[in-house]
Amino acid sequence: MSNDNPIHLLSHEHRYILKVVHGLSAIDQELAAGRVPDLARLRNIVAFMREFADQCHHAKEEAILFPAMEDKGVPHGGCPLEGLLREHARGRELVGALATATAALAGGDASASDAARSAIAGIQQLYPNHIWKEDEMVFPMAQRLFTEAELKALGARFEQAEIDLGQDHNRFVAFADEMAALLGQAQQALAGEPERPCDPRASR
Repeated sequence: MSNDNPIHLLSHEHRYILKVVHGLSAIDQELAAGRVPDLARLRNIVAFMREFADQCHHAKEEAILFPAMEDKGVPHGGCPLEGLLREHARGRELVGALATATAALAGGDASASDAARSAIAGIQQLYPNHIWKEDEMVFPMAQRLFTEAELKALGARFEQAEIDLGQDHNRFVAFADEMAALLGQAQQALAGEPERPCDPRASR
């Protein structure tokens, strides 16, 4: 199958989302140490999660892929679509909480550190498991549901959605890589301490 397969595109976007989600551990380490993290970076994280993860990635799923799956007989209510949609909504809530905490930290409210850490913990618990469900269960199901011609048509709709959004994907990719590098630096600073498992299957 071609590299422009729309299901593969969604899975590829997951890589960048996970880089940012895992990179939040570096922010959490600063907060845990009683330091105020780089607030500009925190705002960029919120922007990435809202603009790339939600408005770009989730929107293609919710407005294009999931309805197409429903047309193939997958029920809107129930497993898996209803659960995924609930998780999308929960992600928006958590990112909103992180945005609120970031604004409070910028205003000098040191107590907002706990709220920021709580939002980060929620994001890091939600997204890897959510992405695992899509990559390992839902996307393979979708791949079987559609013919090559139908996948091509979905791909064209994805492309138009991207054009309508007018987003600069290179900027988001660069930021995701920046967050991955930040996490690497934080882990080097904590050399000798065991890393937390990030495989969602480890918590199942």
